[in-house]
Amino acid sequence: MNLPEDIVINILTRLPLQSIVRFKLVCIEWKLLMGSAYFVDLCRNSNWSIIFYGNYKSEDSKLEEVKLDLPHDGHDGTHHHQSYNLLFSSVSSQSKKKVKEIRVVSCADGLVLLRVKEEEDEMVYYVGNPVIAQWIQLPLSSRPPRNAHTYPSHYSDTGLVTRMRNGALLGYKVVRIKNKSWNRSYFWEWSFEVFSSDTGKWRVVQVSCPGHGVGMCNPSNPVSLNGKLHWLESSRVIVHDFFSCDDQVLRVLPLPRRTQSTEWQRCKRICTTSQGYFVIIDVGYVEEVKSYNVRVMRLNTEFWNWEKVWEINMASVGLGFKCLPIAINFFDSNIIYLWDLDHNCFLACNVRTHKKLCGTRKDVTADKEDTFCHESRYSLLQFVPTLQAIHT
Repeated sequence: MNLPEDIVINILTRLPLQSIVRFKLVCIEWKLLMGSAYFVDLCRNSNWSIIFYGNYKSEDSKLEEVKLDLPHDGHDGTHHHQSYNLLFSSVSSQSKKKVKEIRVVSCADGLVLLRVKEEEDEMVYYVGNPVIAQWIQLPLSSRPPRNAHTYPSHYSDTGLVTRMRNGALLGYKVVRIKNKSWNRSYFWEWSFEVFSSDTGKWRVVQVSCPGHGVGMCNPSNPVSLNGKLHWLESSRVIVHDFFSCDDQVLRVLPLPRRTQSTEWQRCKRICTTSQGYFVIIDVGYVEEVKSYNVRVMRLNTEFWNWEKVWEINMASVGLGFKCLPIAINFFDSNIIYLWDLDHNCFLACNVRTHKKLCGTRKDVTADKEDTFCHESRYSLLQFVPTLQAIHT
């Protein structure tokens, strides 16, 4: 049966990405269609996920993808939970040694950085695409530590950055930060260890700090966007572009000011990405209405200033203090995601149309989500599935 191409695309984009990967083998026409930039963009927009991650130890812990989309034209608003445990089993099979633990370090443009603990406590890194189950083991640092069985302890996991052009992956870098750079003291210079896919090697990069130097309390889980890493601190954001020609200076920006009112006395900040911007979500509790005031600010990198996207009290859309804001949609900044403490499920709410959608109820055996949602300051890793293969 010969169907029009637009109907074929409409059918295929509704399928799980793992099925799409298999269907590329059906015929040359489907392979070319699924490899087109138009088809890839459709898949990305319909398969955005919030990803929770943690240590992977046999069956005690798992990496979960949580998909939740508000209904829109051509989409029925379905949602699901999907475990990536089976996909990560390919990492274990690829390793020549017994894998004791796998930890997700960072996500960027459909790629995932894993830290794998093998037998004898040897640490190695893998970069891969979990959708197509492709993983590449990175070489060890050229500067091995005194203890040959462990990865260099004087550098700590930081993040993963990518270089994209017209939706195509051109390269990536894995970034580690020297431990002394992020203690409570202030330093004029930071030291990074960077692996580049272009060279296949690690190198040490020294980066200057403006003003009187910069210290960092928490180097883990920076937000990756457009080749830059963004670290959220108590009163500022630290940004560095690892693909810039002028890559020797850190940029330090003060966070947008909060108004002096009681609603910001019990508050938290979330940093994430949406519509190609680095975004700060300010969440303040308002006692009078027993709900949260939410303000979304985005960083304009052309002028390096903050722009207000929207501000709303969640009571105006019928959501109280048991619905904790956790993220906004990667493609639409008007859609906010919340965690419902009473029903143990995700909620999606469009603040412009006031449409709401509930996710599938989860059997929560621990306070993982509660603790995560109540943290006063955190960075959220977002995972956008892709069909792109990694260059070797």
